[in-house]
Amino acid sequence: MSILVLNSGSSTLKFALFDELAEEELVRGTLDWYSQSEGVTMAYGFQKISKTESRLDISNNRDAVEWILHVLAEINLGKSIRAVGHRVVHGGTKFCQPTLINEKVIQSLGEISELAPLHNPPALTTIGAVKTILPEAAHVAVFDTAFFSTLPRSAYLYPVPYEWYEQYGIRRFGFHGISHEYCSTRAAELLDRQNDDSLKLVICHLGNGCSATAVLGGSPLATTMGFTPLEGLMMGTRSGSIDPGILIYLMKQQGFNPEQLDQSLNHQSGLLGVSDVSSDFRQIEQAAQDKNERAQLAIKMFVERIQSTIGSLSVLLGGIDALIFTAGIGEHSPLLRSSVCEKLSFLGLELNEVKNQNAHTDSDLATKQSAGRILLIQTREEQMIARAAQRFIMKSK
Repeated sequence: MSILVLNSGSSTLKFALFDELAEEELVRGTLDWYSQSEGVTMAYGFQKISKTESRLDISNNRDAVEWILHVLAEINLGKSIRAVGHRVVHGGTKFCQPTLINEKVIQSLGEISELAPLHNPPALTTIGAVKTILPEAAHVAVFDTAFFSTLPRSAYLYPVPYEWYEQYGIRRFGFHGISHEYCSTRAAELLDRQNDDSLKLVICHLGNGCSATAVLGGSPLATTMGFTPLEGLMMGTRSGSIDPGILIYLMKQQGFNPEQLDQSLNHQSGLLGVSDVSSDFRQIEQAAQDKNERAQLAIKMFVERIQSTIGSLSVLLGGIDALIFTAGIGEHSPLLRSSVCEKLSFLGLELNEVKNQNAHTDSDLATKQSAGRILLIQTREEQMIARAAQRFIMKSK
């Protein structure tokens, strides 16, 4: 038996297949129907084989699901799927724990899709497609917002009329929770401080979407993303936090409508909007090395916002035991890590540049003299989701 994990994006579908205990990863892959040059990359863990295909007739999540299940059947793994774990970005106030998916759950998730317009709709499409093909499997939704359901009231409320919270549910939800929860647990293991209620962590999840979280003893105290995944750090195509008066001005004085603002803030801002090069940090790094001033400016803005966020979260924690870099940029860009840590010596954080340039998964990049540790942790959201699905399998036995 096996557990399939699906992580849906607007133009990508990541998948991984685990054994029934959710410990051994059998297959993983990413389908990308936006970047035609990448296509699909699959790694067959049990055979240690990688395979890349670039010409696939895939243009949406439903096609991607059918292709994945077809390939798994070809390698004699498709018929053994006992459960499917789905990453769902926004669970609203109703979904704070992994949830078995039924029609009522699907309807409820559809009602809050506008809170995560880049993520929830494709996830729902994927769920519908897989349930049709694998109706007997247990389908489990695991929510990015769940980890932050225990945020202190002072952290999840906004300083707006209190009626907005009571009547409209306006509050901070937080996102990337699956990643932040995994990294907080893994950091405690690496530091040999499990079950330590005093462990102070600042976790920077830096990818196309970016967020930072202050974690004390395994529980979140604050996080940068808010009511939607648009708040907080500068991101690939998202603006992050800006003066809300800008939006009022654009609507009143320049005639912008909500749809235009949504498109601009979610799809045309961030690293892409500033650099005018790409939302891909690798391409921006290359452009900056080639003396592209806009690319250099985008990196500077990105780094400064991360630095100021680390500082504010550290103050909230009353210190910092470890700074954690994770996700695509955090794990793979020595330049970003070096630039961010350049001004953090006042927090007792000192980066070992040799270790940074030769970093490997789940390692400490700090110098021996550093008062705090600097950890690079490979986030394992898929395994967290598989473990949640596995618990439902055990309940049904």
